[in-house]
Parts: sequence; structure tokens; C-alpha cells
Amino acid sequence: MGEVHLPPEESRHAVASLRARKGDEFLLFDGRGREALARIDRITRRQAFLVVEQITERSFELRLRITLAVAMTKAHRQGYLIEKCTELGVAAFWPILSERSVARPVAAAIDKWSRRAMEAAKQSVRAWVPTVDAPQSFSQAVARTAEFSAAAIADPDPSAIPFLAFLGDRGGADTMLIFVGPEGGWTTEECRQAVAAGVVRIRISPTVLRSETAAVAVCAASAAYHIMRP
Repeated sequence: MGEVHLPPEESRHAVASLRARKGDEFLLFDGRGREALARIDRITRRQAFLVVEQITERSFELRLRITLAVAMTKAHRQGYLIEKCTELGVAAFWPILSERSVARPVAAAIDKWSRRAMEAAKQSVRAWVPTVDAPQSFSQAVARTAEFSAAAIADPDPSAIPFLAFLGDRGGADTMLIFVGPEGGWTTEECRQAVAAGVVRIRISPTVLRSETAAVAVCAASAAYHIMRP
């Protein structure tokens, strides 16, 4: 099916770390559901060249594609959020700027999160790598809720709907936008704006969670729901 070459960084990893040799087989993927079984045909000092033997298409891992619109945490906890949510099957990250945001992402941070998502996808044998969008304001994200089957905003208030109940009530949804707030929580105006746009207030836990914990809990609950109702 043709010869392909690994990018320099991947070639170095294969040759130096994995000690790959001619004839070794690898599973390649493009991050959008396509996988290819390939065999090393030749190796130079800087590059590994492979022959693709079989290509397969894999559907998205979960029935429900979750997009996290998240007010990013402080820098030392961002990698954990990206990594664990990727392992649990999240579809996309939308870094958002809320009134109480503690982090203001720049282009370099977006690139770093994208690489972290790629590594986590490889580690968890996912065929789909979550996309990381450019930062957008809370208002911009709320205005895009119509792109999804359902939308919800994490709110620790006891009157909010339990997240699992929300999932059960929307069993036919295939895409969902979930807002996860900053460490200081959403402002009253942000909650009002979201609800006015049809976003449902959900409660993830009886306790107050850190932003990264809430994001991981959303993805873990979605993954568990998928297993319970395949």
C-alpha cells in the first residue's frame, strides 16, 4: 500500500528507545480513526521507513462525543487534565476564558496540550486524538451550543441535576458540550447566560471539586455510562 516514513521524533524513539529493526511491525494511526499495520522496510541514521500492509477504520470509542469547555487550571495541573480526559475518551477541549479564569492560554500552551493529548491517546490505544481549540470567551462558547445534541454546565449547587440522570434523560444524544468552571467557580451572570441559552445545570459530586477533578469526573462518568449501555 506504499511506503511511509516516521517523523524525526518518532523515528528516533523507534530506533533509539524501542531498538526497532527491519521487519518489525508497528501500528500507525492518524488520530481521526484510521489505523495502519506497517512493517519497517529500511532504517537510516535519522529515519525509519515503513511499508503499510493494512488500513482499517475505527469508529469513535464512545457513543457520546464529549467536548469540554474548560476554564483551564494553573499550569502545573493542566497536563493532568488533558492526559486523563484523553484516556477516558473525550472528543475535544475548548479552553475558555471566564471571569474568574486563573490561566490565560497562549499558542505555545495549546501546542503543548495537543502533544500531551497525542501521547495520552497512544498510551491508551485510542484511534482518535482529541482536538484542542484556540481559546475563546465564555460567551463565544455559549453561543455555539446549537452545534451539539445537548449542553450542560457543572454547578455544585444541590438543585442542579445529577450528571448521570442528565445522561440517562438524553440517551439519544451523540454530541455533548460540558462547561467546567475555574477554581473560583462561575459567576452568577455566567450561569444566567448559560441557562438562558438552554444549557442545563448539572451536579457531578456532592463535594466541591477542583477544575481538573471535575473534568476527569465528567469523562469517567461518560465512559462508565457507555459501558453500561453499549
